[in-house]
Amino acid sequence: MRLGIFILLSLLILNSCKNKSGQKDKVDEGTIVYNVSYFASEKENPIVALLPNKVELRFKENNISLTSEGYLGFFSTKFISNFNCEKSHILLKVLNNKFNYEFPQNEIPFIYSQLPPKKIKYLDEIKTIAGYKCKVAKLYFEDETINPIKIAYTEEIGLANPNRNTPLYKIEGVLMEFETTMNKIKTKFTAKSVSLEEINSEEFIVPADYVLSDKATLKKYIVDFK
Repeated sequence: MRLGIFILLSLLILNSCKNKSGQKDKVDEGTIVYNVSYFASEKENPIVALLPNKVELRFKENNISLTSEGYLGFFSTKFISNFNCEKSHILLKVLNNKFNYEFPQNEIPFIYSQLPPKKIKYLDEIKTIAGYKCKVAKLYFEDETINPIKIAYTEEIGLANPNRNTPLYKIEGVLMEFETTMNKIKTKFTAKSVSLEEINSEEFIVPADYVLSDKATLKKYIVDFK
């Protein structure tokens, strides 16, 4: 089983516009829930049956927390990136085992099997997702066997450098609909809802009971599931 699909690391968000009430304040704190769908069926890949069907992104003061849970709580992952820190974190819990992997804030983690696009074409296309106006871009890849992919992002949420630690770090806006390949599993994420709510600052703190671990340990669980 590959847990890397849940980390999905980090999506999202940039400049200010208007919030849902029409005020000009930045939408800079809240929760985005994404529906997750897989391009492989359970018959083609039995692992799909164990994967989560949603992930949740919480943001506050330019800090990001992305969580997911699979197989009835058997395991969970969490990505934490504090804007003013040099390190980001992948937290992995498997039963009673808790791991904390630290890596530089400008590094794309090992879980991504898809490299950054060689070209981003910004289209004259607008779509609405979860009540937010989104711009559309088309991604082209060095590997020509990968078909171009359309993504949708919004600038109506205020979060600096929203896509840090992802192959889409050049996109300056919250990713509301996109596809990615992680550990050979092609996945689509679509924002279902955006809740403008107060987020506890502890959401962006690594719990003390998570043991500092190296990449090899995380890969054993996330990539190889040993």
